[in-house]
Amino acid sequence: MGIFKRILPILAVSLLAGSVFCESFFSGYAGGKLNYSANSTSESYNPDLKLQAFFQGQFNFSENLWSHMELSIDTGDFISEELFHVTPSDFSIDELSFIAKAQIDNSTNYFSAFMGTFDPIGSDIFFRRYFGVQPLASKITESWLGMAGSILYPHFGLGISDVVKVYKAPIAFGFYGYLNHEDDKFFVINADLRFGCVFRYFSFDIAGGIGAPLSDKYENEDVWFAVDKFYWHAGTTMLIGNNYTQSVYIQAGLFNAPFTKASKKIAATQEDVYLLLEPRFRIDNAHVNLSIFSFPEGTVKKLLFIDDTLGVNLNIYTDSVTIGSKSFTIGTHFAYSFPGKYFLDLKNFMDVVSGDFNINMTPYISSNFLSGELHSQITVKFMEFKRSEWYNAISVDLGYRTSF
Repeated sequence: MGIFKRILPILAVSLLAGSVFCESFFSGYAGGKLNYSANSTSESYNPDLKLQAFFQGQFNFSENLWSHMELSIDTGDFISEELFHVTPSDFSIDELSFIAKAQIDNSTNYFSAFMGTFDPIGSDIFFRRYFGVQPLASKITESWLGMAGSILYPHFGLGISDVVKVYKAPIAFGFYGYLNHEDDKFFVINADLRFGCVFRYFSFDIAGGIGAPLSDKYENEDVWFAVDKFYWHAGTTMLIGNNYTQSVYIQAGLFNAPFTKASKKIAATQEDVYLLLEPRFRIDNAHVNLSIFSFPEGTVKKLLFIDDTLGVNLNIYTDSVTIGSKSFTIGTHFAYSFPGKYFLDLKNFMDVVSGDFNINMTPYISSNFLSGELHSQITVKFMEFKRSEWYNAISVDLGYRTSF
């Protein structure tokens, strides 16, 4: 990863220099969430206070040139010892990118150079960035570690992209080429193709590509580089209907499934597969979303409403409550899920449902406050009342997001 460490300061200095010496416009979006819960590994009541936060900024150097930067932090417990002690945390520079826009014939061309995670598959950032639509991602994939939410697979590393949006129809095509270190031993060069469209009652995004680890040996001989295997990845997001109608939201993806010339097949496992089926219903001012999911374990760790890899979630909410000048979103998530299980385990359905499971309820409320949105929720994990002490069954989250 040494090459990334050397390039990072160059990109950061370029970003700051552009904001100082050019007539630029800055806009941003930031948020943070505190989680208060009992430490489940402790024999007595021992509360934890943890923070997740993100910052996203955009510098517009001109009408046709701008840059993005996104940062996030995920901390350990603040109060296990004392308030002002060193707290373990994961800090991530999620995106540094420069985008140039040009009008070419009957299309708009977006050429980008990026470092980090750019236009990730599974996020609705592609729809918002190139089509200007409102967020359409599932509520259960919300995260306080950035705007992307959950990701089927990332365009991660150091790379370039070119996205062409056609004038005559609401469609876009994209190419992404990037270098990363997803392989434990070697750098991996990746190439992906992407297609997206947004119509009144149909939105669709599909991408796929391969990664080639650059080995330095071939048949036990030292070489400049050699490729003896590939990683295949693909993902799609589809919304049939729109945010104002009855609709169905579908996501499916596979990340880094290896295949070699010798094996002649893709060695995919169900742990690498991302599946989400979500019918959405509108009844007057009420919304009812039923989510059926099978997520990789790494995805689940970053989510707000989901704790397990396989399950069903029912989200009932309304966003039409107003008191004075304030508007409120009020709802509840009900989750029935199975830890450590995946979609193929459903072949033995009775074994899954008779095994370990969790039942959670999360009432939540969001409201506009100052220039942003205040979010609060309480999660009740009913099975923890049976497994351990009552205080392990309850957690509280309080968060705030704002744009500037």
